[in-house]
Amino acid sequence: MAIPIHTRSYQCEAFAEDDGRLRVRGRLVDTKEQGLALVDGEPLEIHNMVIDLYVDPGTFEIVEVAASMDTHPYDLCTSILADYQQLVGLSISRGYSRRVKELFGGPNGCTHIGALLQAMGPVAVQANWSLVNLHEDLESLAGERGDAEDRERRVRLNTNTCHVWREDGPQMNAVSRGVAVSPDWEIDRLNQLGADAG
Repeated sequence: MAIPIHTRSYQCEAFAEDDGRLRVRGRLVDTKEQGLALVDGEPLEIHNMVIDLYVDPGTFEIVEVAASMDTHPYDLCTSILADYQQLVGLSISRGYSRRVKELFGGPNGCTHIGALLQAMGPVAVQANWSLVNLHEDLESLAGERGDAEDRERRVRLNTNTCHVWREDGPQMNAVSRGVAVSPDWEIDRLNQLGADAG
């Protein structure tokens, strides 16, 4: 029988702020399932860290950062938190992961916050699609989504991010021909709601 000894959980959420910004919140929690092992065997939280990235959805630029460590191993750990203000002005789309590693890799940052930041970039991109459609009614969701410039920007952000969105693939080929491409889950939901998913 396997004995659980360590659990790491990432939670990434995105919120539409009242001022129009996108807030991406990441939380990392590490738990030693056996606690101090031979001494008590009770689960022990060893890391609980949160970072909020406020993003301008029009440019994908990070405009504000807030970071905290609720649980950390050493008092010295929190001394790096102010350094994460270097994220302000950084694009959270293209080149984001590389830049995070350059700024905060190794002795320049907290390895755990670095891993969390890596997980948060794709969440911001995914959330942007929802942010654009947040206030549209069901009928408009079934048809065109946003203006042409916004659709072009979102397609550009997805280009070459995975095999489905490779620039010479069938998905991009369809987009370039003006064919609306919607995820299967979106089509299914619109059909369930009685909207014409096209």
